[in-house]
Formats: sequence, structure tokens, C-alpha cells
Amino acid sequence: MNQKAYTFSDVLIEPKYSEVLSRKTVDISTNLCGINLKLPIISANMSNITGPNMVIEMCLCGGMGILHRFNTIENAVTEFEYVHNHMVFWPDYAGAPKTDAPLVGVSIGVQEQDKQRFDKLYEAGANIFDIDVAHGHHILVKNMLNWITARKLPDIVIIAGNIATRHAAIDLAQWGANVVKCGIGSGKTCLTRSNTGVGVPQLYMLETIKETINQYNLPIKIISDGGINMVGDIAKALKFADAVMLGNMLSGTTETPGSVYKNPEGQFYKTYGGSTSGENKGENKFVEGMMKTVPFRGKVKYILKEIREGLQSAFSYCDASNLKEFQENCEFIHISEGAMRESKI
Repeated sequence: MNQKAYTFSDVLIEPKYSEVLSRKTVDISTNLCGINLKLPIISANMSNITGPNMVIEMCLCGGMGILHRFNTIENAVTEFEYVHNHMVFWPDYAGAPKTDAPLVGVSIGVQEQDKQRFDKLYEAGANIFDIDVAHGHHILVKNMLNWITARKLPDIVIIAGNIATRHAAIDLAQWGANVVKCGIGSGKTCLTRSNTGVGVPQLYMLETIKETINQYNLPIKIISDGGINMVGDIAKALKFADAVMLGNMLSGTTETPGSVYKNPEGQFYKTYGGSTSGENKGENKFVEGMMKTVPFRGKVKYILKEIREGLQSAFSYCDASNLKEFQENCEFIHISEGAMRESKI
């Protein structure tokens, strides 16, 4: 326990001499094993964050959405086909994986019935799959990855997680994952750390996993999932991650699934909660998530615009014209509690 783990609010990005003339020229695009994103943001595959409307809007804004798995196989296929049929006619969408198919991520679990879910979605045209469980460094994830990779299907991208250690990254890469989703217990509505004591601070975790990928030349990319409270946190995550998954920051927007309600004070709101909450699990057994209400926030494109401009500014402060230069130039300084208050983080 010699190493003190840290997270986003513990650090600031130190500014550097910059020759970037305008943030508007900064390229914040990224590549996830053939998935090209002009905006390195992915909407979380949660039932109250990403449905078909969110996926479409994310792509229009340069990012990507991953459809959740908390529905029947038939509904999952229907939602995928709805998005696919809308996007396939676009003259220019944000980017594309190797097959030039529209960017639509889909989710599966690790149970036997999820093999049927995979087959049905693949037959419908899906080629970006997220093996989505709370603890990704697990034999059931290994078995699912082995089952998928043994079939040698062409041009699919497999995202797997969630994980939080360097050992997990090594194993998932060996098992066949292309992208690892990193973060356990850091989500806004996640109770894993308080209810189990398990977790790793998000920014320290990203650093150790990135170091491991570089050390062993692992052919995987990183999605940072959780712990984001403001745009500056996204910039800090991108020091090590290739993209950032957002749930809380996108909650309450027009495109999220669910109705808009009005409280007794006349304020409009929507509901948002973790995938392991009792409401989403459909049972009141031991849960590691909670539901909450969030103010109705309008169209998600305005939030994504703020993120885009904030990242371009962060890159320019580090004399970086693109993500690769930002990751090379970005340096953190650890700050005190007084500096946290001064920085409003």
C-alpha cells in the first residue's frame, strides 16, 4: 500500500506553452480498433440512458451509443434494426468500423441465453458487441469471449468489462477482447464501493491499466466508465483512455428512454439509475445501484457541444492538436483540499 491511489478531483492538468492558434482546429477524434469517433464519447448502455434515439443523436454528434441489454432478445433486435435502418441512409455519419456499417453498439451478458442474443443481433447486422457485466475479470466473461472468438467471425469489435486492474486487462486481451471498459464502483448511482468495499479510484486505475497495455504491447483500447462529474474530468480521463463512457452527464435529456414528469413544485424531471439497482434488476435482492430523479435537461446535443469545446480547450492548453499529442503532453499536479475548493472540483 505504498502507492496512494488518486482520482479526478485530486489533480489538475498543468498548462504548457502552446502554439495551438485556435481550439477550433483541435482534432479530438479517436479510434477504437476500427471504430472511428470524431467525439471520444460513448453513451452508457443503461436502460435509462441509451435507447435508439440516444444512439442516433450520439452518432450525429460524432460519438457512439451502445444499446442496453435489459430487454428481450426480440426487443433488442427491433431496437438495433430501427437505428440501423435510420443510419444506413445517412450520406456522412460520424465514422465506421471495419465493415463500414453504421456505428451501433449492442450489449450482451454472459449467460447461456446471451449466446442466442449474440446470434440474433449478429444476424441482424450488429458488429460492435459489449459484454456487459459488473465484474468483467470473471470466468463467465472468459467463457463468453472464448465462445465468440472461436467462431472467427469477420470484422466484429468486442468490448468487455467492467474491469479495474492491470491483471484483468492482460487476461481480457488474451481472452479476445478488443476494447476493455474500465471502472468499478465510480458511477454516480453505483453503490458497489459503499456496499461491498470493492473498487479502485478511477484515474489511478486508468493509469495502471494504460501502463500495462504499453508494457506488454497489448492490442486493446480503453474506455473509461464512471466517475465523471464535469467536462474537466473527461479531459483527465483521456490522458490514459481512448474514449469515455457517460451516464450521469447525459441523464435527463430528451433522448434518454423514459417519460418526463413534473413534481409538485412545477419542475420537470426524468429518472436515472444504475443497472444493478433493484428497479432495473426487477427484484429487491442485494443491490449495488440506486435510482434517482434528475432535472429534465433538453436535447443532448447541447451537452455534447459543451464537451467538445471543453476538450478542444484542454488540448490547446497542453499544446496538443490531437489526442495522441494530448496524451504525450498532459501532466498532472496533485492538489490540496484548499486547491480543490479553489478549483470548484
